Amino acid sequence: MEDREFAGSGPENGPEEEDGGQDVYPSMLNRLQAMFFDFWIIVAIVMLLFVNFFDMYEERLVGLKIILFLIILFIYDPIGAMTGGTIGYRTMGMKIRREDGISRISIAQAYKRSFVKFLLGMLTFFWIGSDPKRRALHDKVAGTVVLLSRK
Repeated sequence: MEDREFAGSGPENGPEEEDGGQDVYPSMLNRLQAMFFDFWIIVAIVMLLFVNFFDMYEERLVGLKIILFLIILFIYDPIGAMTGGTIGYRTMGMKIRREDGISRISIAQAYKRSFVKFLLGMLTFFWIGSDPKRRALHDKVAGTVVLLSRK
């Protein structure tokens, strides 16, 4: 297994992966870093689309840019979650699973998770500190858990 230091992991902050194979849950900092990484990926996609395809209508298409951003958000996040994790989550060594920690999540769970996260924003992350599995509110609502990947 590759040695990695994750902010907030350790005996004082929650479960640690031991030889017994216990699940390891990422800290709030890990999850926020992944979220901001994903945000910039979405922004880059929108910018590339508009620079290449919609540049000549720049001022008239502000509303379309916002709509395109939301469409990409509601495709990128749920599909990424359903396949195990977005690019940001995978970069940070995390994966999204059902509460059992083994199975990938369904499309319904992915959209429920994304909808609650989008609706409540950063507030959903405040539940991480009070949950033994470090689940955010959107994870609890959707029946999911985020784990650090074993390499």
